[in-house]
Amino acid sequence: MAKTLVIVESPAKAKTIKKYLGNGYEVFASKGHVKDLPKKQNAVDVQNDFAETYEVIEGKEKVLEELKSAAKKADEVLLATDPDREGEAIAFHISEEIKNPRLKVARVEFHEITKKGVDHGVHNPRKLDENLYDAQRARRVLDRIVGYDVSALVWSKLAFGLSAGRVQSVALRLIVDREREIEAFVPEEYWNIAVGLTAASPPTRAPFVAKLAAADGKKLEVTNGEVAAKVRADLETARFRVAKVVRREQKRNPPAPYTTSKLQQDATNYLHFGAKRTMQIAQALYEGIDLKRDGGPVGLITYMRTDSTRVSDDAIAEVRGVVAKRYGKEFVPERPNVYKSKKNAQDAHEAIRPTSVEIHPDSIKKYLKDEQYKLYKLIWNRFVASQMNPAVYDRTTVEIDATPAVAAPAYRSYLARASGRILKFAGWLQVTEGQQEFAGEEESAGGAADGSGGGGAAPAPVEASAAEAERAAPGASAEEDSEALLPDMKEGEALAVSPPGVITDQKFTQPPPRYNEGSLVRELEKRGIGRPSTYAEIISKVQQRAYVEKREGGAFQPTLLGKFVVDGLVRSNLDIMDPNFTAQMEEELDAVGAGNLKREQLLKRFYKKFREQLDKSKKLAPWKPEAEKTDLVCDECGSMMLKKWGKNGWFLSCERYPKCKATRDLSDARGSAAVRETDISCDKCGKPMIIKTGRFGDFLSCTGYPTCKNTRPVPLGVACPNCGGDLIEIRPRKKGGRTFYGCSNWNAEQKCDFKLWQKPVPVPCPQCGAKFVTRTAGKKAMLVCATKDCGFKQEIVEGEGEDGAADGSGAPDAASIVAGAGAGAAPAARPEPTGAAPAAAERPEAAPTPGATKGAGEKPARARRTAS
Repeated sequence: MAKTLVIVESPAKAKTIKKYLGNGYEVFASKGHVKDLPKKQNAVDVQNDFAETYEVIEGKEKVLEELKSAAKKADEVLLATDPDREGEAIAFHISEEIKNPRLKVARVEFHEITKKGVDHGVHNPRKLDENLYDAQRARRVLDRIVGYDVSALVWSKLAFGLSAGRVQSVALRLIVDREREIEAFVPEEYWNIAVGLTAASPPTRAPFVAKLAAADGKKLEVTNGEVAAKVRADLETARFRVAKVVRREQKRNPPAPYTTSKLQQDATNYLHFGAKRTMQIAQALYEGIDLKRDGGPVGLITYMRTDSTRVSDDAIAEVRGVVAKRYGKEFVPERPNVYKSKKNAQDAHEAIRPTSVEIHPDSIKKYLKDEQYKLYKLIWNRFVASQMNPAVYDRTTVEIDATPAVAAPAYRSYLARASGRILKFAGWLQVTEGQQEFAGEEESAGGAADGSGGGGAAPAPVEASAAEAERAAPGASAEEDSEALLPDMKEGEALAVSPPGVITDQKFTQPPPRYNEGSLVRELEKRGIGRPSTYAEIISKVQQRAYVEKREGGAFQPTLLGKFVVDGLVRSNLDIMDPNFTAQMEEELDAVGAGNLKREQLLKRFYKKFREQLDKSKKLAPWKPEAEKTDLVCDECGSMMLKKWGKNGWFLSCERYPKCKATRDLSDARGSAAVRETDISCDKCGKPMIIKTGRFGDFLSCTGYPTCKNTRPVPLGVACPNCGGDLIEIRPRKKGGRTFYGCSNWNAEQKCDFKLWQKPVPVPCPQCGAKFVTRTAGKKAMLVCATKDCGFKQEIVEGEGEDGAADGSGAPDAASIVAGAGAGAAPAARPEPTGAAPAAAERPEAAPTPGATKGAGEKPARARRTAS
């Protein structure tokens, strides 16, 4: 009997596919790439059409031998690596290694790991696509050339050991440019003015609030308190009359099914999963989960690296049937909703969707990890929603004329607006379970995702910055809808002021927000930088290189090192730092993949100009700041200390270096290390300890240094509920890992493994009396009780310190929390239960926060802690 060998990438996928193919087939996994460019300069022969020298990846020799041995026993080999450029390259490399004149080799693609998907792939083999392989080779060579040459430039101009990548450097520039925009931002004052109104006679109808929009026929922007006071005085005595009432039906169209970028954005915003983690979870869902049925794993979603919104006819027919059965026929559009993919989308793949909508998330929850269930539910909900009717609102807008009665008014007339709406028909919102905003929804807002078959959408408009949105707030706020209908009113009807009367609310424009993983992916996609398979890797790289740090809440802030790298590369006038150039390069790589451009042509054109720019940049001055004199004396030789910058930050160095190699920690650019006294005694020598700041954050240091070099993490002021030890902040050793909070007695004789994801705040819970609450991050910072069955939570009001304190001290005032609590407090979204370890998938290998500049004379504690 003829035997067919099927080669895939993942062992998990191999197991699932084997179940569907049965006898006559052997399924082996390559475990990713088997060959790659060696890590040496001559791996690419620039003079010989950029010919590469590939070598077997170290550790993959055994895998290749197994594949070769299996191929010798087979009559046919089906290369079923992932259906993208990387998968095509792996297939080419394997075919080269198992080459045999008698062996029939073909390429197959599995877009979903189901019986139907596997059968379709096996019965539709094709030849290996040399164009796709050339596109992958071109990208790999570009990245190698830029990576080696630009990294060497950064070493020579800034510090040895640094690196720079082709696409990652552009992403870093976006983060740095946003930070500079924030630093340069100057707040502008503005005032929102509104008035409470009700019918003048009889005053039995519900009051409402109208927002001031115009004065004397022009848009009104109040920018200071003096004008606001005059307008307030005018409105307090004004006569109000209904000028216009508009009632209309408003539709909210469903968004398209997920593409990779949209999935990463929503997973970041709603599930708090990073891009890399999202793709790891999606990979497992694609490869197969054992549902204890059909004899083995089942692929739950289609291929997860895609920028296409296309969906197969079979899937559309299935989901329309499920919608009718589960929600009712009124939710099914007359014709299927069709969504337009963006320009240059790789339409060979479908959108990300469930392989079978019949498999509801709740029906398989017990077989999934919590993170798998959450992501699968997000995908399931989005796909089902995409094939439902629009949500329909009844919307009422009322324009109100106000005529001041005072003798000398600031303006002769005012126009106020009030808008309200109620949900008339839930439509696709029926399936979204409380989710309010959806990545990419704006792209279908103007399209015909209403059963007309038109679907979606033009590309998303460029998003205005937060600052622009804030500046527009006075006028824009008048157009906002409240989620309620206004009382019945007629044109010409008189109105009277009612509580809360005239409202004048001072505001200040805000700088644009820092990027988080979701918004950075959105920006990269909008600018055409990278492709679905690269977003997670781009974000991972900029964190690994210590060029950016994740702030609490997930926002990216560039380090000083990251700023220096970007500034130097921009001054070097390298095209690779231009987002438009990088986007154009992506289009040219697509052209190579489509067979419209030769690989060698693209590389020669790029390399010639790149070398010219690189040679010029080598002649520029160093990028690092010059050493500065200080008035500090060297502890070892008595000479003066210089303030220098190294790749780990600012530090003090003896001016006699290298004869004297003394160094000292320096936390900022002012020339002296920041220290704060504490009442904590050193547990080794008994002397007082002080708080110092190093590049890893604050830490406790003994004042007996250098005789006593003891350092400890800074306690958060909260006692561990398990053992009474101090709770401390713990950062992972790996870049990009998630900070959590644990007990300082992790390495004591009686080890304590207490952990929390949310930051503990030393304030008792006013609802249950627990000794501390936690501070959650997100769009709205909240104080939440960590006790499992207590429902206390309270939003941290604007103007409080970073950690919730009105005085910025890091601890909210207990009285203010108690005042804000009560029977009406909403149930809290559950934090990690007290004492519970973080989920296994997120358990970082961690060390406490403290640290000091490398090269400093004293080293802070670096406890090697593994969350178990």
